[in-house]
Order: sequence, then C-alpha cells, then structure tokens
Amino acid sequence: MTLFRMVKYHKQAYPSTIPLPLEEIAGHFDIKKFFPTMPYSLHTEYSYGSRLFKNVLLQKYPEILQASKNGVPMLWRNKTWARMFAKFLIALTEPVHAPTVIEIHPPFNDYMESVEEFIEIYKVFEEIIKNTFAKTNIQIENRCGSRYYGGQFLIATVSQIKELCQHIASENLNLQIALDIPQLYTAHQVTPRKCDGITALLCALQEVRQYIGGVHIWGKTLSNGRRIAHCGNLDTYFNYNAELKQAFLDALQQLFDDNQVRNLVLEVNSSNEDLLSIIQDLDRSGFTYL
Repeated sequence: MTLFRMVKYHKQAYPSTIPLPLEEIAGHFDIKKFFPTMPYSLHTEYSYGSRLFKNVLLQKYPEILQASKNGVPMLWRNKTWARMFAKFLIALTEPVHAPTVIEIHPPFNDYMESVEEFIEIYKVFEEIIKNTFAKTNIQIENRCGSRYYGGQFLIATVSQIKELCQHIASENLNLQIALDIPQLYTAHQVTPRKCDGITALLCALQEVRQYIGGVHIWGKTLSNGRRIAHCGNLDTYFNYNAELKQAFLDALQQLFDDNQVRNLVLEVNSSNEDLLSIIQDLDRSGFTYL
C-alpha cells in the first residue's frame, strides 16, 4: 500500500476524511516566534532569498550571522555553524514542545565540494539534536533554485540523493530524505511535456525509497508568461495533459507502494481549490492517509 501522513500546510482546509497528525511550522532565520497547535514539522532555513536575520536568538550565534552572501544564508558552512544551528533550533523551540520532524536543507556547492564533506559537518548537528530531542526525526529536502549567486545546491539530483543515502546507511545516521518532486524535475530540466523523464526519475529512486521519509508535491501555473511555483494544481503543472498527469501518479504510487508511512506536504500557496484538486488526484490513485 501507498501510505501517507498528511502534514497541514499553512491555513489550507482539508477534507474531514483525512487525518492531520502534523502541521508544518516555519523556522527560518526571520521567524521570531511560533505557536504550534498540534505536533509539528519544523521547516528550517531553506536559503531561497536574502534574510534580515531578525530573530534575536541569532545574536548568540555569530557563525550563523556571518555565513551569508548578499543576505542569502550559507547553510552548513562548517562544524561550528552546525553546532550553533542545532543550539539555535533548540532555543527556538524551547517555549513550546519538541518538534516531531526537523526539516533541513543542503548547502551550496561553491563552498562545499562533496556530499561526504557535508555529512562530516552534519554529524555534529545530529549528535546535539538527538541528545536533546531523542524522538525527533530529521529530514533533508532536495533543493533547486535560489537567488544565491556563485553556486548551486549540493543535493538536487537523483545521483546526489543516492550518494547521500549511501552515507546515511554507512554512517547509520538518523536522517531521511524529504523528496520535493517538482524541485527534482527542475534539477534534471525535465519539462511537464516529457513523459519519460517524469516517470524515469521516480523509478530511479526505488532502490533508495526506504530512506525517503517525506514527500513534497505542488503545482505550477502560468502568469504573465511565467510558470509560478507553488501555485495551481497537477492539471496546470502538466499543462492539462491528462495522460501525463496519470503517468506521474502511477509512477508515484509504484515508488511508494511499500507499506512505509511517509509525511506528505502539499505546498500549495494558491487557492484551497488547487490543494483539494491535488488531493482528489491522489485519492483516485488509491493513496491512503493515516
């Protein structure tokens, strides 16, 4: 069976038939406070654009404040940064309860040469987090696209995800993948008109699917000649090609048909109707929510 644990995203409304055991909470460097109403997944700094570093807690962690280029945070700059990042997240969540999931994001490849180098830095972070939050799961999202100049995200493609999974296995790390499927397609320059690429990339991940603990899905829609991310639904994403959309849904179902429960985040910033449309497509493909 293909099993998902739906994560409540922002203020979107979900069908009453779908359990919502988690909500996503923003934990980037400009967030000052947050007030979770249920168990939560903490979505940490993702380095898309520049930050003002407004959270006063950051004043205690100069390595984080110094690690930026044109305001865009340079994640995992070194082991000191990793240590301070862990302590920042512990301080940030102290007024509330511990997160169920901490979602992190990869560094850029202009200051970090390899996944192996990232792992050595990340291990410092994991040790501190696990000593404080023994039951918290850590997931890393593949990323593609940023206003950062000089480098690309280190973990974006299928081969990079597979390499990361090899390190997770060999080091016995408490780290999973939060697979952002549209970003994976962007990293491979797969357009929503190429059925072979849409299905082949998901098929290629089957050998490491046990390391995938979360999935992100969202649409794109056309506005002023540009396709806008996190808006629209699967119909707009696939340019209303029903055959291509179904091929994607079939490949998704096959990838995760292993009875492993994964978190599902539908990152839709447009209308609630778009989110419900994606849910209807998933329902028709036989996905189950726990």
